[in-house]
Amino acid sequence: MASYAVQLVTRYDGLVIATFPDLPGVSALGRDDEEALAEARRALDAALRACADEGEPAPEPRARGATMIEAEIPLPLAAV
Repeated sequence: MASYAVQLVTRYDGLVIATFPDLPGVSALGRDDEEALAEARRALDAALRACADEGEPAPEPRARGATMIEAEIPLPLAAV
């Protein structure tokens, strides 16, 4: 298991954007913090699965923050 930091920012229209410092380009959107975190968990799982499917290692979680999401890092297909 690995823990990735997630940052939540509330937009001008009240929607919440969740981003991962260790995973540029991976983000999620929700109507509130709870929904944004749920969507972020799905986005994180999809991003880690995409790395594995492409035979690439998952980015090492380095950032720390108040909000962390745990994820199981799948093995790259080449390693299976």
